[in-house]
Amino acid sequence: MDEVPVKTHDAIRMAINKSPYTVHSFAQQMGIKLATLESYIDGRVTPENKTIKRMNRFLNPIKISPNH
Repeated sequence: MDEVPVKTHDAIRMAINKSPYTVHSFAQQMGIKLATLESYIDGRVTPENKTIKRMNRFLNPIKISPNH
């Protein structure tokens, strides 16, 4: 069976859930508005690759792949 690739917004949601952060505290760590992070999580907006790389720095060792 072929694996279905995880969409970026689902990967962000799963990574934050596995991290010690709440959505609110992660938005504060990132220096972005909660509404912006929520728009990434629900798939309304796709974050730029540089934003995903920045997220990965805070979520280490959990990684979000930017090409989904």
